[in-house]
Amino acid sequence: MPAVDGVPSGRKPSRRQPRSVVAREAVKAALEHGYDQVTVEMICSRADISRSTFFNHFPSRDAAIVGKPFAVPEPEVTHPILSRHPDDLVRGLLEMQVPVLANQTADADILRDRTRLIAEQPAAMRQYSTRLIAVQNELTDAVEGWLRVNPQHARLPDRHRTEAVLAVTAAYAAMYATTQWWGIPLRDVPDPLTACLRAVDALRTVVGTGDLSRPVCLPDVPLPGPDSAAAAVPGLRERKRRDTENRIELAAARGALERGFAAVTVDEICEEAVISRSTFFNYFPSREAAILGRPLTVLPQDKAEEVLTKHSDDIVCGAFALIFGSVGHMRVNAEVARLRAELSRTQPAARDAGTATLVDAGTRIMGTIRDWLAGNPQYARLHGKPAYEASLASNAAYAAISDMASGWLGAAGDIQASAEHFIAAVKDLRTVLTVSGEAG
Repeated sequence: MPAVDGVPSGRKPSRRQPRSVVAREAVKAALEHGYDQVTVEMICSRADISRSTFFNHFPSRDAAIVGKPFAVPEPEVTHPILSRHPDDLVRGLLEMQVPVLANQTADADILRDRTRLIAEQPAAMRQYSTRLIAVQNELTDAVEGWLRVNPQHARLPDRHRTEAVLAVTAAYAAMYATTQWWGIPLRDVPDPLTACLRAVDALRTVVGTGDLSRPVCLPDVPLPGPDSAAAAVPGLRERKRRDTENRIELAAARGALERGFAAVTVDEICEEAVISRSTFFNYFPSREAAILGRPLTVLPQDKAEEVLTKHSDDIVCGAFALIFGSVGHMRVNAEVARLRAELSRTQPAARDAGTATLVDAGTRIMGTIRDWLAGNPQYARLHGKPAYEASLASNAAYAAISDMASGWLGAAGDIQASAEHFIAAVKDLRTVLTVSGEAG
């Protein structure tokens, strides 16, 4: 008899099921039951295979559901591609990635179902984003390696890592906008490489590349005022709640700094904070949230639109102010913020996980900017394309954040200083995006 959700069929599992069958059942299970509810056993039952067969096909259940990551080639492959466009590394990166991604051999229905899953379920988007960050880091290593071999082509001399980060981030911003926020598979886009290159040109327009008369604005980040509800004197219950919350965050951040981000456990955090596990999970959904902070809650629409209107001449600046205005209302303890900044500077795994936390809010931030542009078309630089422009502006702001010394977590630790650094970061991005003949 056929397998039913999570119930073995009673038939001896086949060891010859194609990988596509396993992937199809994994994605269907996630769409039906929710990404976090799917187990390897459930997939095996639905595909009628053994666990050993599953792991012959996929290294993990996440790989079966959202797919294996893009494999970054070795330098002997990447360097010649980048060398074809030494004055436009973003184009080189797109020529390296787009053909591979657009010609995936995966079944078309599986790709479309994965795309739908990522668009509909935050947990799937989080895993996909984490995977993308890992790939981006490998691509950044590849670009940095090329720049060290070819320093004469560097746009940011002696800052090869920064230039590589910005080039890779810009390439992904173009792919993100082209696929409508990962809403359609890249291979369903007509002439995907040309479409991505057009997106890079649009990014240059949004950022202001080549327009030396256009200054970079200083973000005016809204922070809670002295008479706001957040600043009101809390009652005893609220003070106790905040004290417990701060103890948990301090214990989590200190533990991660002492023992490593991946090593610290919920039980260790509970012991240090002198609380029970049930209390921990009453305050935080996961150990990652305790260490790095809860997912970003975007400002309410009316407040967000005030921020964007104040920065109507520079939507990238507005996106940055919106992100950090949202951070400013989260009441992060100053010592916790300092520890998280140190964690970001010293542990790449924490920095990457923190970036994934920021990405969780990305769709909401872009939706807010899209709606504001649709209602205020006089401020658009890409007329008639509010979603496209919102995507590019938001990702340009993320690129500027990535240019800051300690990344997202460190930037969030000192919002006002980060606003000052934003100008230099956008200038770096403009420099990296400039192609021959545009400068001057």
